[in-house]
Amino acid sequence: MNFSVHNTPLDTPVPGTGSTAGTAPILELRDIRIEYKGHEVVHGVSLTVQRGEVIALIGPSGAGKSSLLRSINFLEQPSAGQILVNGQQVQGQAGRRGAIARNKALATHRRDVGMVFQQFNLFPHLTALENVVLAQVHSLGRNKDEAVARARQELAHVGLTGHEDKYPAKCSGGQQQRIAIARALAMDPQLMLFDEPTSSLDPELGVEVLNTMKRLASEGMTMLVVTHEMHFAEDVADRVVFMADGAVVEEGPAEQVMLHPASERAKTFLSAVRGR
Repeated sequence: MNFSVHNTPLDTPVPGTGSTAGTAPILELRDIRIEYKGHEVVHGVSLTVQRGEVIALIGPSGAGKSSLLRSINFLEQPSAGQILVNGQQVQGQAGRRGAIARNKALATHRRDVGMVFQQFNLFPHLTALENVVLAQVHSLGRNKDEAVARARQELAHVGLTGHEDKYPAKCSGGQQQRIAIARALAMDPQLMLFDEPTSSLDPELGVEVLNTMKRLASEGMTMLVVTHEMHFAEDVADRVVFMADGAVVEEGPAEQVMLHPASERAKTFLSAVRGR
């Protein structure tokens, strides 16, 4: 399946969302399905994200949350469904020309949609500053001076002034994850995806990352976050989406889902994680 970006009518209703002309979300997922080795792991998920909104994806391990998140940047290939950013659809196109168009469109798409992973994925032979500079020069075409200035700005933004010349091995896990966040922010994304960004960190180091994310949320960054941090979901998210067995079981305002879940599946999950 090859992909390129195409305009799609903004007055086309989105199933289950009521989206109409003039209210196109920054991100729309329409009936996304993902298969792995012939087994469907995400079953027809539809979701919208409005500009400036913070959405937490929660649920048990194996629910399909990370697969869904990764499909937004086509790190996992959807087997069916549509993904739209600002009303533009990334859709199939056949043939060699389609493959070329896909590469260009996908590169643009990934610049607009930044992603931070569980693992930091930093280049170990580059300093913090160099890690943040690299993609700006190669993907955005910024000149070196501009990229360095922006890298310093974003490292300061995540609380790492004075760490610019450190190599990843000399940084704590929390610092490495904040370098990864700075790297993503330097690409000027319209939307940030976070895939369990604190799961590989000790609680104390995880707090550093969560505080950075809270600050980004307060500044209006649009964020879709897969997390097991229930306090973050309850306190920072505007909306919570609870997934289980590859499907959305419940979604709504954070306070409603976290404190007064309607489904028995969500009640059981939240009771279990809070009882740990």
